Amino acid sequence: PMPTDLPFVNFLRKSATNGFSLLETMLSLAVLGILLVLAVPDFYPMLQRQRFENSASEIRALLEETQSLALTSQVSHRVGFDAKDHSLLIKRKHSGSYAILQKRPVEEEMTFEATRWPSFGPFGFAQSGTILLDSPEFQTSIVVSSVGRIRQTDLLKK
Repeated sequence: PMPTDLPFVNFLRKSATNGFSLLETMLSLAVLGILLVLAVPDFYPMLQRQRFENSASEIRALLEETQSLALTSQVSHRVGFDAKDHSLLIKRKHSGSYAILQKRPVEEEMTFEATRWPSFGPFGFAQSGTILLDSPEFQTSIVVSSVGRIRQTDLLKK
């Protein structure tokens, strides 16, 4: 008999034309599972960092919005924190005191400290302050200068 007429060779040719065998599929899934088990522990810290960076960006955007509201309405506005609701507040000056204009909830695991909660005057200038954002894994600060510049410091891993 010819070498191509052997039953084993014919079996290989037949399975190649009809798709993958059960054994090939199971081996592929096993290799994929092993790769996923190795990749997931590296993926989780990246998700935590991204969540923290998003929260910091939201707070910076809130400060910029507060500054914009002060400029457009020509009335002083300030940012504050309500520990009871775990939310950030935009307050508008009205008759010598500040009334809550907006409330924005923030992530529960984040904590906030401020040297002074920033406020913005009608011409964009600010009563400067620094907000320290803290989570179990990361830390950063958002600084508002007296000329109204808002910047964020580098993210620190604990």
